[in-house]
Amino acid sequence: MSTIDQAAPAADATRSVPGHAIYRRVLAERTSYALAAAGIAIGPQLDDSAWSYLASGGIGLSTLAWLYAKTKDPDQGLDTLTRAQRAIPVLTAAGTYVANLITPGFNWWEIVDAAAWAGLMGWMTPLTRSAGLVLELSEHQEQTGPARDLTYTEFLAAKWSQATGDGTRLVSITPYRADRPDFEAVVVAQAGKAVPAFTEVQLAAAFDFPVGTVKMRPVQGSGPGRMRLVARPTSEDTEAAAEGIRGLWETAVAAPGKAAPGVGLIEHRTEKDRIVLLVASPPGKTIHLPHTAICSAFGIDDPSRLVIETDGIRMGVVSIYKSNPLMKVRKATVEDLTMDSKGRITIGVCHDGKPARMRLWDPSLGALRGITAGVTGAGKSVLQNLILAGEKRSGVVSWVGDVQGGMSLPEAEGRVDWFAKGPVETLLMLTAAHAVMKYRERISNEMGRGDFALGRPWPLINITLDEINRLLAHPDEPMRKATAYLIADIQKTGRKVGIGIRLAVQSLHLKDLGDDDAIRQQGKVGALFLMRTASSSTKEMGLDGIAPAGFQMENIPARIYENGQIEALFSGQDDEDGESTAGMAYMFLDGRAKFMRTFFAKKVDGVYPDLIALYGDDPATGLTDGEAQAAQAATALYGVRHTNPYADFDTLAQAFADAPDHTPTAGTPAPHGDSDGDSDEAPVPFAGPYADIPFGLANDPGEEPGLQDQILDLLADGPKHLKDLRAALPGFQPSSISNACSQLKAKGLAKTLKRAVWQLADN
Repeated sequence: MSTIDQAAPAADATRSVPGHAIYRRVLAERTSYALAAAGIAIGPQLDDSAWSYLASGGIGLSTLAWLYAKTKDPDQGLDTLTRAQRAIPVLTAAGTYVANLITPGFNWWEIVDAAAWAGLMGWMTPLTRSAGLVLELSEHQEQTGPARDLTYTEFLAAKWSQATGDGTRLVSITPYRADRPDFEAVVVAQAGKAVPAFTEVQLAAAFDFPVGTVKMRPVQGSGPGRMRLVARPTSEDTEAAAEGIRGLWETAVAAPGKAAPGVGLIEHRTEKDRIVLLVASPPGKTIHLPHTAICSAFGIDDPSRLVIETDGIRMGVVSIYKSNPLMKVRKATVEDLTMDSKGRITIGVCHDGKPARMRLWDPSLGALRGITAGVTGAGKSVLQNLILAGEKRSGVVSWVGDVQGGMSLPEAEGRVDWFAKGPVETLLMLTAAHAVMKYRERISNEMGRGDFALGRPWPLINITLDEINRLLAHPDEPMRKATAYLIADIQKTGRKVGIGIRLAVQSLHLKDLGDDDAIRQQGKVGALFLMRTASSSTKEMGLDGIAPAGFQMENIPARIYENGQIEALFSGQDDEDGESTAGMAYMFLDGRAKFMRTFFAKKVDGVYPDLIALYGDDPATGLTDGEAQAAQAATALYGVRHTNPYADFDTLAQAFADAPDHTPTAGTPAPHGDSDGDSDEAPVPFAGPYADIPFGLANDPGEEPGLQDQILDLLADGPKHLKDLRAALPGFQPSSISNACSQLKAKGLAKTLKRAVWQLADN
């Protein structure tokens, strides 16, 4: 049996016949009705004897008896519906004939009822329908036609033609899903005529669908000769639901005292599982669409099902989804992460199905800045890895500062030009980047250039700083200030020489950004990604100055559920039953807010294998020779950046001690610690090319927790020589112990009894 036979509603036994055979059968049946109508109108006028009554009445009663007998024996091969369908013309013809017989004389309606009977039977063609005929495919169609979509659409067109005759055609048939009968099509009338006004019963009967599941609607921009037909026997008719949207909007949203008073609904349309509303505030008023209040008006308990976008003036678009549109997202491909001519890569999918693109650089502006804010588990690592893989694929020099010691972005290690682990090496990397920036500025001035051209003569450099809050909020003030200075200066001037910088943070509070508002403001100039945050203040600080007027962003929940959070709570589902929202974010680019989600990636044994594969096996793009010399001159670490396992404060001292023009000042430690471990003075800033940056070398309590407390515990037993303290604390660097003693002295908790001998301050 062919696929079209399987798709057709089966009678008792279907037969595949050519289209012209079906047409001839319908024509013959309609001709017989026309002849019978003439007999029904003329016969009663010629003979009204008892024989006429017996003949017409006997035919009707016999037909009823036959139909009744068949219903008692369902195994005859014809179902009840088909038997009744075949009995319709006989019963109605006999009834009409008897009615004309019993009426004395001649009446005008005796002609009309016969004609009406013929017209009705000709439209219904019950005998042809009961035969169970289906359209037969030609040999060419069977060999070359697509297997399912083509045959099913042909079947639907044939069913429509059988039901309505030659007056209209069903074209542009589009099934919604391959595994369901739901479809959409266009009904086209003959030239110069309008599509008839079919009832819901007639439309449903044409396809043997339940009454009410087939609708006829106007085609926007077309006249009455074309109508849109929507058939949804197994799925919800979102457009039918949208028909009540206008009233709901006017009463629950736009009415005085409601969610958005005065904001009118201009137009709406339906898509698969989505209703789109075009709204506008009254002239002279700025649009304001409160997200939570509108969710409440529509009875939406999952805020991610409603997305609001505005032009910042008076127009807005509200998208209402049946379920979260970003519940499932595909994996990224190499094509997604290859930069196009506009400097863009695709990192995910927007709520409306469009690709979520971001720029690695802007050909008209140069390098870009950016900030990504989100709590642990929000998806920052996947986003950064996608961007870094895109940079590697696109020939961008990637420098990564993983302040968490390499644990935030382990996939990037060995796959970018410089992967700095920990706060110290990140600070060294920023110092080298600043030196390269100054080098490019000097060469650009000599060339008379005021902007950046990709590859002429330098490649694009993008610096990614993950968990940078830990360095910008470092307890050592000189180190914190140095970091803030370098980041802010690269943000301000790096654009014109092709050096961009992106920050990934958990908080946007000033105290976590080195108390420098310029860092936050400059970072938001480029691409801002607001993922799930821990506080509303972080969200508001991110939106300040860049959110379109009238835009309100609701925090992204940790998990979402197919039927909504409230239904999940009511049914007792576990938290793990929901879908994680990792990767969902509001992306702010070019003054627009886009709700999107990054491509899917699965973590295995602490890393993302799919993302590692996207980096590719080719070596990472590096600096030109002149830039490499400038980076090495600034910090001696650049030449050994791939071999340094974890930079500590001794490495920082060594790097600057080897830098050109370095002039150690009083108290500066030797490259490998003090001469005999006897110096009790804290290190002071380095001289040389970066003498204006106040570097400090305090120990990092994030890496070495409780060091000062342990020293105080040891001094509680009496004075201790610095060598004895180091011997008692073998897990810490010797220079870290010296720095900790100096900090205790600055706090008034410890003091020196004599050279390199320490005791508690109150002794």
